Amino acid sequence: MVRAVGPADRDLDRTDTAVGRTMRCYAVFAGAAYLVFLPFLIPAITQAHAVVATWWTPSAMILAVLPGFLVAGHAIGSSDLLRLRVLSSIAALGVLLAVALWPMAWNGNPIDDATVFWLGPFVVLGTICALVAWPTAVTATYVVIAAVGVKFVGNIAQSNAGVTAMIADIACSTVFALVPFALGTAGLRTAAALDRAAASAIAQAQESGAARARVMERAQARALTHDMIMANLLEAARGGASARLPDRAAATVRALDKTLRSAAVEREPDGDEVTRTIVDVIEENDPQMSISMAGRDDEVHVYPPAVVDAVLGAVAEAARNCARHLPADVVRRCRIDLRAGRISVRIDDDGAGFVRSSVAPERLGISSSIEKRMSEVAGGTATVWSRPGAGTSVQVRWDPPGAIAIADGSDALGMRSRTARWLAGVIVGLEVLAAVLNPGELRSPWVALLALLLMACAAAVLVAPGPDPLAGWGTLFVALTPAVMCGIYLFALDPPGQLVPIWITGPPALIVAMLAMRGRPSSAALGFVVTLAVAAWWSSVDAGDALRGVLLIGPSGGFVAIAIVYAAVNRALVGALADAQRQAADAAAEAAAIRAAADERALHLAPITALARPLLALLAEEGNAVDAQMRLECAVIEAIFGICCGRGPCAHPTLSMRSTRPVVVV
Repeated sequence: MVRAVGPADRDLDRTDTAVGRTMRCYAVFAGAAYLVFLPFLIPAITQAHAVVATWWTPSAMILAVLPGFLVAGHAIGSSDLLRLRVLSSIAALGVLLAVALWPMAWNGNPIDDATVFWLGPFVVLGTICALVAWPTAVTATYVVIAAVGVKFVGNIAQSNAGVTAMIADIACSTVFALVPFALGTAGLRTAAALDRAAASAIAQAQESGAARARVMERAQARALTHDMIMANLLEAARGGASARLPDRAAATVRALDKTLRSAAVEREPDGDEVTRTIVDVIEENDPQMSISMAGRDDEVHVYPPAVVDAVLGAVAEAARNCARHLPADVVRRCRIDLRAGRISVRIDDDGAGFVRSSVAPERLGISSSIEKRMSEVAGGTATVWSRPGAGTSVQVRWDPPGAIAIADGSDALGMRSRTARWLAGVIVGLEVLAAVLNPGELRSPWVALLALLLMACAAAVLVAPGPDPLAGWGTLFVALTPAVMCGIYLFALDPPGQLVPIWITGPPALIVAMLAMRGRPSSAALGFVVTLAVAAWWSSVDAGDALRGVLLIGPSGGFVAIAIVYAAVNRALVGALADAQRQAADAAAEAAAIRAAADERALHLAPITALARPLLALLAEEGNAVDAQMRLECAVIEAIFGICCGRGPCAHPTLSMRSTRPVVVV
C-alpha cells in the first residue's frame, strides 16, 4: 500500500506547502461530494426514518453530513490547517457514531433489501476526511472499521442473515473505501515529495545558477581575450599593422571597460539582436564579405547568452582568417540563418584551400578556436570543409538541446505504477470473492463469469503503462464496460425482480472513476450515464418503473464525482506546485548567478586589465608608431594569453621556430 506522511511529518504552521494545499483541496471536494450523494439517498433516508426513532435521522445527518460541509467551508475560507484537521476528525468519527446509534433507535422492522443503507456511501467520504486528519495507519484502521461496521449494520437492518451474502457485501464495501484511501495517500505522498524537494531544488538552482554564471563569465573573458585582445596584440607583434589597428584597439578597450562595469548577468537576446550582432562582428573583421539571410522565423525566440558568445566568437575568428590570410580579390560570402530557435552561420571563400590532414593539429588555428569553442556549448557544432584550389567553408551551428523533462503531474495518483497494478489485483480478487459467495439467480452461470472477465480486462487497461490521457480505443472499451456488465447481468436474472448483489452494481462506478483518473473525465461521466440508462431500461422492462434502476446504480454517482474532482485537483495541484517551485528556483538561480558573475568577472579580468589595457591604449592612439619594443611586448603578452586560453605554445609563430614544418593558419 502507498504510504503517505502523517501529521507528525507535516508542517502545520505553513499553508503554502504541497501537503497543506492538497489537504485543503481534498476537504473541498469531500464536502462537494456530500452534496452529490444526498439527492440519490433521499429515498433511502426516508425509508430508514420509518423504522427508527424520530431522533435518529436528524442526529445521523448532523453527525455524518454536517461536519462534511463544515470541513469544505473551512477549507475554502481559511488556511488554518490545524482547525481543518480537527473538523475532519469530527466528520470521520461522525459516520461511526451515527452507525453506533442505529441499534438504539431501530424498532426491528427491516429496510427494503432493494434500497441501500444510506450511511454506506459516507464511508468513502469519511475516509477522505480521515486522510486529512490522521496518519496513514490510523486511517487504514478507520477504513476497515467503517467499511465492516456500516455493512454489518446495514445487512442486519435489511434482514440479510446469510453469512456469505454479508461477507460479499463487506468485501465490496471495502473495495469502495480502499480506492480513495490508496489514491488519497498517493496524492499526499506526491505532495510530501514535492515539499521535500522544494528546498533541495532551490539550493540546486542556486548552485547551478552560480556555476552557469561562472562558465558564462569565463567564456566571455576568453572570447574577449582571444577574439579581440590577442588579435590586436598579434597584429601589432607581427608588424605591418593595418591602418584599422588603432580603431580596433580602441573598440577593444571600450569592450573591456564595458565588461568590467557590467553588474548583472546578460539577458537572453532575441533573433533580431543576434542577427544584428553577427552582422556587426563580420563587418568589423572583414568589411569585404558579402552577407545574405537564408530565412527568418516569424516566431520570437531567445538564445542563451553563452551560446551567442560562442557563435559570435567562432564567426569572428572565421571572418578574421578570411580577411588576414586571403587576397583582397578572393570572393567571401556569409549566410546567416536563424530559424525555429536555431543558429546557423556559414562562411565560404574561393581561395587556395588546404589539405587538412597535412596540417599539424596544434597549428590549425581554425581547429583550436572555432571547433573547440563550439564544442563547449550544448548543441553547438563547427565544421570545416577545405580543398586545395576550391577554397574553404566554415559552418557554425547551434541546435537547441532537447527540452528538459518536467515532472509528469498526470500520474500524480500513481495510476500506472506497480502499486496501482497490485491494488487492481486486490480489487478484482475481492469482487471475484463477492461473486462466488453471492452470484445471484441467473439463467446461465456464464453470465457472472463474463461480467467478471470484462471488469478484469477494464482494470488491466486502466493500470497498464501507456499514454496519458488513456488512448482512444482503451477509453471506449473502459467507458462501455460498465453498461455491458450491467446489461448482460440484469437481463439474465431469473426471476427478474430479485435482489441485485452489490458486486455488479458497484464496479460500474469504480471503473468509470478510474477512467476519470486516467485523464478521461468526460468519457467517465458519459459511461456512467449510459450505465444508468441501461439500468433504467432493465427496470422499466422488468417492473415498469425506470426509477428503481436509476436508484440501483445512482448512489454510486457520488464516487464518480469524487474521482473526477480528485483527478482534476491532483493534476492541477502538481502542475501549480511545480510552476511555483520552478519560479522560486529561477529567482534563486538568478540571484546566485549575479553574485557569482561579479566574483568570476573580477577574478578573470583583473590580470587581463593589468597586462593588456595599457598596450591597447597605446595602440589605440592615432599616429603612435609600433616600434620593435612594443612589438616584442605585444608578442609576449599575446603568448601569455594564448597559453591561458589553452591554445598550446606551438600555435604561436614566435614560440615555434624550432619546427621545420610550415605554419598554416586558416
